[in-house]
Amino acid sequence: MLTTTLANRLLEAKNHERLELTTTAVLLMDLQVDFLDSMRGRMPVGDVGAERVIAAARRILGGQVLPAAIPVAIVNEFKASQKIGNFFRRGAAVIGAPGGEIDPRITLPPGIPIFSKSAPSAFSNPQLQPLLQSHGVSRIVIVGVYAEGCVRATALAARALGYAVTTPLDAIASNAAWKLQFAKWAMRRRGVLTALELCEIEDAGHSASS
Repeated sequence: MLTTTLANRLLEAKNHERLELTTTAVLLMDLQVDFLDSMRGRMPVGDVGAERVIAAARRILGGQVLPAAIPVAIVNEFKASQKIGNFFRRGAAVIGAPGGEIDPRITLPPGIPIFSKSAPSAFSNPQLQPLLQSHGVSRIVIVGVYAEGCVRATALAARALGYAVTTPLDAIASNAAWKLQFAKWAMRRRGVLTALELCEIEDAGHSASS
């Protein structure tokens, strides 16, 4: 019969092994001028939300949190010929327009994978899933905008594909508080973890492996 101390050590070793086998990807959703810049953007989330998301993205890209995670940028690209959709989007993220560029307050490192989409879910780009599979990704953290739109659609698609998904509430944004609350409710009911702040994900990892 195992002693309590030995049993605890074996459990800790097993948890550590499981943590090491878990590869995390961070999907940086729609960090474009049109969605984050309240002065130049055509469909911005507002200054408070934008600053929150930009700060989260910079911490991830700078290696301050989730340093071992694989960052992946997701951007909206809409054809100018999509007149009805562009009308409702106020002309945001049309291909070739300045507003479709990554917000200059965020610097993407050389070599970061960038996937474009014209539908809410990042997985509408068929090249995303093979990339994640090639790296053995099992957990996805989503940072970006809009919480009730592309963030929610991507989170639910990822859950349907079997990924563990976290959307830290200090790393996503919308243009209205009720939309953020709706997104939180809709994601949580499908198994997406939304209660953690970005820094708490990192802290949880350190405590599990210590």
